[in-house]
Amino acid sequence: MKDYDVIVVGSGIGGLTAAGLLAKSGKSVLVLESHDRPGGYAHGFKRKKYRFDSGVHLISGCGPDGYRGGQIIYKVLQALDVEHCIEFINIDPFSHARYPGLDAALPQSVEAFCERLGRLFPEERQGLRDLTRLCLQVAEEITVADEIMACTNFAEAHRLMPALCKYRKATLAEVAREFIINPKLLGLFASNWPYLGLPPSEVSFVYWSTMLIGYMVDGAYYCKGGFQHLADTLVDGLARHDGEIRFKAPVDKILIEKGRIAGVEVKNEKFAAPVVIANADIRHTICEMIGEEHFPPRYIQRIKKMQHSLSIFAVYIATDIDLIEHKLAHESFCFQDFDHEKNFAATCNGEITWLSITAPTLVDPNLAPPGQHLLMLTTLLPYQAAESWQQAKPGYMDAMLKLAGKYIPGLEDHILFIEGGSPATMRRYTQNFQGAAYGWDVSPSQVGPTRIPNQSPLPGLYFAGHWTSPGGGVYGVSVSGVQAAQKVLGIRQQAEFWRLIESIGQA
Repeated sequence: MKDYDVIVVGSGIGGLTAAGLLAKSGKSVLVLESHDRPGGYAHGFKRKKYRFDSGVHLISGCGPDGYRGGQIIYKVLQALDVEHCIEFINIDPFSHARYPGLDAALPQSVEAFCERLGRLFPEERQGLRDLTRLCLQVAEEITVADEIMACTNFAEAHRLMPALCKYRKATLAEVAREFIINPKLLGLFASNWPYLGLPPSEVSFVYWSTMLIGYMVDGAYYCKGGFQHLADTLVDGLARHDGEIRFKAPVDKILIEKGRIAGVEVKNEKFAAPVVIANADIRHTICEMIGEEHFPPRYIQRIKKMQHSLSIFAVYIATDIDLIEHKLAHESFCFQDFDHEKNFAATCNGEITWLSITAPTLVDPNLAPPGQHLLMLTTLLPYQAAESWQQAKPGYMDAMLKLAGKYIPGLEDHILFIEGGSPATMRRYTQNFQGAAYGWDVSPSQVGPTRIPNQSPLPGLYFAGHWTSPGGGVYGVSVSGVQAAQKVLGIRQQAEFWRLIESIGQA
């Protein structure tokens, strides 16, 4: 039985981030992945001559510039000495929002964003500017929140982080209505809500702000070659610092000895380690791989009360239709109603009334042969929307294709390849409960201090990924990987953590 300092269960972006940084710090690290490739929801796949992303459309934080405390993916890749091995394509505008009678581009930078939307709603210009600047303030404050709260009392924290303290329990809808009156502008401002899986009335304003400002100020990027290349580059960074990864190695049990982590078991083979980072579904990790009896009852009760997010339905298409002629953007959110509460209610009923259309070949033509394009149609759906996804999948694919045809006329007559991914598909490949796309919902009651922390009460067990702090999305899980590595090393402040990693690189 080989011994390691750290074993990481799962090779999603959060797990790979934690694994690579700990390997860089000098720890012996083993990553175990049940799939045949790394990446989790960021993995890609090939079909015929085409390279598809399974679920990721855009990410932020990949460049050296942005808001104070951002640029997390850039920092990780640089720390692992692999930033030169990958190329990111800047996407500006970061998305387009399409509604009946309104098609608006959402550009990068606070100034450009407010100017573009302000021209459409001139009477709301000042409120829009104030709301967007508040989002920036919240995004900057949250990057130092853990350090401030660890060193000061609440009164001092309120002075240092006034926006975060004031709005920490608020939803996007509650805050946006303080600044904007026009319901169409409210809908337009919130167009990217599917990235977080909840409508404005339910999504955390704080988490929304970090997402929006990430794309608007830290920059929106597509990974050249597809997002599988990001996962592969993190694996290269892990190997560069003597870390190991094994594929088709599903962890059956996490081993406990004398009340603490002792290692894992894979296909009757045991690997010893005093630390395990679970980059996996937390409920499955605790209840199936370990056992509830090893945790305080209140901790188990808390986990069982948490609400998981919806899943997604995706349709992957290759087409020879000219997307440039149709003036399609890399990312378009297409809604038939400005009221996102109605849109979300339809989603929860299993209805296809809106979707996002992603066209990565508009920015990376090498993903398909010349003269051809790739499309990914995506919508949110609950796992319970169908009794049998095998039977229901063709109908949902047809409905999404028909809806997409309203925005790309003639698409249905120009299909070269088509494949669907249902919530059951997402569950099968990622082992997330009911194919949850974002782990726990990012509602105000499930973010910040109320989210399951990276360090568990069981000595030696840590978490990375979208089931833990801070939340979902590639940027969020990257932060979770940094936080998990920081906790393992016993470093309280993230600035101190980055100084340590940097000093190792200079040694």
